[in-house]
Amino acid sequence: MFNAILAVVGVLFLAYWCSRMLGKQWGMNACSGNMKVLSQLQVGQDRRILLLRTGEHNYLIGVSQAGIQLLAEVEGDFEEDMPQYPQDTAKPSFQEILDKYRKFRDGKKGVDE
Repeated sequence: MFNAILAVVGVLFLAYWCSRMLGKQWGMNACSGNMKVLSQLQVGQDRRILLLRTGEHNYLIGVSQAGIQLLAEVEGDFEEDMPQYPQDTAKPSFQEILDKYRKFRDGKKGVDE
């Protein structure tokens, strides 16, 4: 019985640790080297249009489950509207987000009843 509980605790710890590590990588600015996503537009449940800058060129890219397709090369100066997360700004913890949700949910229950 003790081994089973220990195994469950170990799996939960590893899941937490992996999600933290992956979250740090995916939460960073959507850029890699000379490629940067300037903007994205959700046009369907599994379809997006991305405005991508590589060097001095801008491209419209279509992304879906079927694949990635170049739609057009566009000219002009575009400002980045992707969310920026400054390194020195503290992000809310999961507990803080959960507390906000609970307060919101409890507030709605009082209104509905």
